[in-house]
Amino acid sequence: METLPNHPLIELTEDDVTKAREFYGINDVTRISQSLDSIMEWCQKQDHLVEASKALDRNILERILILSRGSVEASKAKIDKLFTSRGMMPDLAMNKTVEEFEEVWDYALYVPLPKLCKVDQSRVMVTQFLTERLENFSLLTYFRFAFMVGEYRLHYDYCLAERYIVDLTNVHIGLITKLNPLVVKQAEVLCTEGFGTKIKGIHLLNAPPFVDKIVFLIKQGLKEKVASRLHVHSSYEDLHKHVPKEILPKDFDGDGPCLSKLSDQWKEKLRTKETRELIKNMDKLVTDESRRSSTKFNEEYLGMPGSFRKLAVD
Repeated sequence: METLPNHPLIELTEDDVTKAREFYGINDVTRISQSLDSIMEWCQKQDHLVEASKALDRNILERILILSRGSVEASKAKIDKLFTSRGMMPDLAMNKTVEEFEEVWDYALYVPLPKLCKVDQSRVMVTQFLTERLENFSLLTYFRFAFMVGEYRLHYDYCLAERYIVDLTNVHIGLITKLNPLVVKQAEVLCTEGFGTKIKGIHLLNAPPFVDKIVFLIKQGLKEKVASRLHVHSSYEDLHKHVPKEILPKDFDGDGPCLSKLSDQWKEKLRTKETRELIKNMDKLVTDESRRSSTKFNEEYLGMPGSFRKLAVD
């Protein structure tokens, strides 16, 4: 395929797609198509993946190929790990609906910015708390929504990495009790080891006096490499050193649309019948463990750092 389907809220230029492919040296469209055919054929021959392969979109498959540096064998391993981890972390990954998150939109926004960060071809995701009344905030629900948006974007996006901006303006110290490092760890494992997402930065803005406690709890659930990329910014100008103002929303002294407008556009898009069907279809992308030998599973997953089976949401 030459390009991914157009999306009104995810801006991609031909140059963005070319850069992503060239970054891993796979800018030959014919080779990409042949690689996707080979991966799909392999999936259809794996007993524990055959049902999932029926729902595997080629756009998602190409995204996996890109994140696997163009390697067919690495793509096979990533698909197996992603579908396995989704099935093993149902609290985070499964049975999501748009209706589930209607209440979340009353107190928080989670919005992908339209333009890529050209420095590293990363997509920037912004979280903003709209009120101090955060009694109903659930970290698990927040991550479920983030993964729903991320899974939906797999059909349209073509970024090489992600950055996360969290605006702490309305956060009070009571929220600290809701920051469970175990849930953070689960989310990071699913994000980085399952989906293969490269996290280039986590940026905290408008930090309260107790931000050190927030940073400490978050870092407890992150691998050292990711934790080292967590930044607390004292000003928007400081943020602009990492994320150019031309892609940031007006809320952060940027040149882009305000977050409330972007959020309303995303809500409208997520509520469409087409989007709901894509979200529902993602539930099929899991392994059928009854058709895979436990010996093979133990060899491949139980020895993995932060083993999926050893993690459980309290």
